[in-house]
Amino acid sequence: MGSDSILAGIGATVLAVTLLVCGFAACCLPVTTASLAGAVSTGADSPYTHEQLVSLAQETRAFTVDAHSSMEEARESLAADVVAAAREASAEGAPKYSQWTQQAKQVLGDAEGEGGAVAADDGAAAGSDGTALETMDALAKVSDRYALDADAVSHLEDCNGLITGLSSYLGMIGVAALIIALVLGFRKQFAALAFMLRMGPALLLAVLVVLGLWGVIDFNGLFAAFHSLFFVDGTWTFNYDSLLISMYPIDFWMGMGAVWVGSAIGVGLLCFAAGCLFAWKAQVQHRELEEAAAADAARSKKRRKKGRK
Repeated sequence: MGSDSILAGIGATVLAVTLLVCGFAACCLPVTTASLAGAVSTGADSPYTHEQLVSLAQETRAFTVDAHSSMEEARESLAADVVAAAREASAEGAPKYSQWTQQAKQVLGDAEGEGGAVAADDGAAAGSDGTALETMDALAKVSDRYALDADAVSHLEDCNGLITGLSSYLGMIGVAALIIALVLGFRKQFAALAFMLRMGPALLLAVLVVLGLWGVIDFNGLFAAFHSLFFVDGTWTFNYDSLLISMYPIDFWMGMGAVWVGSAIGVGLLCFAAGCLFAWKAQVQHRELEEAAAADAARSKKRRKKGRK
């Protein structure tokens, strides 16, 4: 086996991983969260309206996915958004006013006899007892239906650390796939390049078929297995009616899975099409080499005949 064939095999494996990364990148886009949350976060069993859950889902996505110069400031900003939404939802006359207990309103400083709230710099109220984060924590202790509790925030931080920590390495995998493709193309090893571009999506499809069958048979099992790879057991399970699950119900994650698979396959099809093009170029190259070899052989034979004369 030649070095170019080995390089093509490595390239196909790296390309398959790159395609998975592309699908994950599509899941991290703000528009993906907004669209899926808008479709599945109904708010039927939540003290927040559908519109508020969609808005909070987008703010929570930013906290979870984006890189932050200061995690403390990021936590405070997320808490400010939650507290602001809580004040709006619990205000008298609001659509979900009846689902807010007197105790929750007292935490927010909205109950009768409580002092007014202190407005945060970004426009969100921080509560009479301290910062927005402290108010959110106190509200979550009343019920995690009202706010993100410490466990939820900790899990989101773990997700952020995982995503931001791996992003550079995942980017390097994509760069490696590109470099291998360029090397093969520069050497005009079109057959090897075609193998890489077609085998990479094929490997991806094989993995997705296995995972897809698992998901159809037992999505909860697949979801649990995926999380157990990266997180300690017990740190990523929450009450079914908690704010976190209201924003991101199981249907949300099933939609994310569909986006991940669909995006990865879409990019994979483009790579496969490019592989077919290079396979055709390899055939043309092979035919030209055969014709050139035949022409050289004919000229050599003609020279030998002249030499005998």
